[in-house]
Formats: sequence, structure tokens, C-alpha cells
Amino acid sequence: MPSKKSLKTRIGIGAAAVLAAGAMATVGVGIASASPSAPAPSATEAPFSGAKTGAHAGAGNLGAFLRLKADSPQAAGDRAAKAATAAVNRPEVFSKLPSALQADLTALKNAAPADRVKDAYKIKTTALSGGYGAGIQKRAVHIQKSATAGAGLRQELRNALTSANPGAGMQKVADQLVSHPKLFAKLPANLQTDLKTLKAAAPADLDTQANKIKDTALNGGYGAKIQNAAQALEKKTATTPAA
Repeated sequence: MPSKKSLKTRIGIGAAAVLAAGAMATVGVGIASASPSAPAPSATEAPFSGAKTGAHAGAGNLGAFLRLKADSPQAAGDRAAKAATAAVNRPEVFSKLPSALQADLTALKNAAPADRVKDAYKIKTTALSGGYGAGIQKRAVHIQKSATAGAGLRQELRNALTSANPGAGMQKVADQLVSHPKLFAKLPANLQTDLKTLKAAAPADLDTQANKIKDTALNGGYGAKIQNAAQALEKKTATTPAA
């Protein structure tokens, strides 16, 4: 059973971790708005929505397909098929997509359940190889690189959460976030300040700063979405044995 102090520290780091990972994921896959408090689109929202015209039409939601792997579970294929159906059912967006992408989205929409992962994965590989044009290829490559960076950050966060001395690990995460100005600018101003303080903190002050972030998150100081995530994490962490 962890002590109150160690549990509090783990929750404090975790609250910031949820926010940081969520922010990185939002920027990495481009599926949410620029507002850090805006909810991410559901699987039924049209993929590739958000662009204006031409080859970039709707490229913002490529992440819905770029997360797929050739051996992804059936559920992932089902979600991709729903996204494809939503895209086909939005003619104002769908008509702006390259004809090859229109054909592949339509095929995915109509695919038998057993073929959905395969057809969705085809969309991913075609986008990355330039089969839908240079504009979508550039966007897809950028999203995939950002997602890889986000996965690395989440691993750092997991390491911090399971470490006996999480402060240094979370300080490293704060440093990475501060080093991504476009991402960092999307965070609430007071969280930016607190992450900068954590980044610059002396070793003896890391736990104090982590607990400040935790308390602010739980009290709604970073907004309702972050508060809800922190509260959910607190409940989960409270039932998890210390590492």
C-alpha cells in the first residue's frame, strides 16, 4: 500500500501526464480543434474534414486512418468504416477529395466486416506513398512523425508514473513540451507557466511543483476537461499499487 505522500506525488505527476499526452495526441494526429478544451471528434465524424479546397481538402483527419496497422483488431476497422461512411455522406467535403481517395473511402464504407481493416490500412499506405497526391502525402507524413513523437512522450510519461522518483521524468516531459512551441501555445496559459516552472525547478522542488499541477488540475484551474481527466486518473491511481 503506497504512503499518502507517494500516492499524492504519483497522482500529481499523472494529472499533468494526462494533459500533456492528450495535448500531444491532439496536435500529432490533427483530429481536434486548436482549443485545448475542445473534445476530440468521434469515429462518426467525417475523416479529412477541416481543409478548404484542393488536394488538402479535409486532410486534417488523416489520423483516423494513420493509427491503423495491418493487424489492427476488428473494432479498429469498424471505426474506420464508420469514419469513411461519414465522409461519403458529406458531399461538400467528399467532392473535394482526390478521386482515388473517394473510391477507397467508398470501398471501405461498403466493405464486408472482415475486409475493413485491410481496406482502411490501404488508405493509410496510399496516403503515405503519395497515391492521393503530394499534398495529402505531405500531411500524412507530418502526422505520422508527430504521432511517433507523441508515442515517445507518452512512454516518458509512463516511465515517470512508475518511477520511485517521478519528478525528474516529468521534468523531462515538461522540457519536451516547452520545446514544441506550436503545441505548447495551445495549452492553458497557467499550465504553460506551471510547466515552465517544473522545467526549471531544482531537484528538491520537483515534487512540490508536481503537486501544484495536480491540485490545480483537480480544482478546475486548467479547465473542465482537464479537471475531469485528473479526477478520473486520481481514482484509477488510488487503486494501483506503487511500483
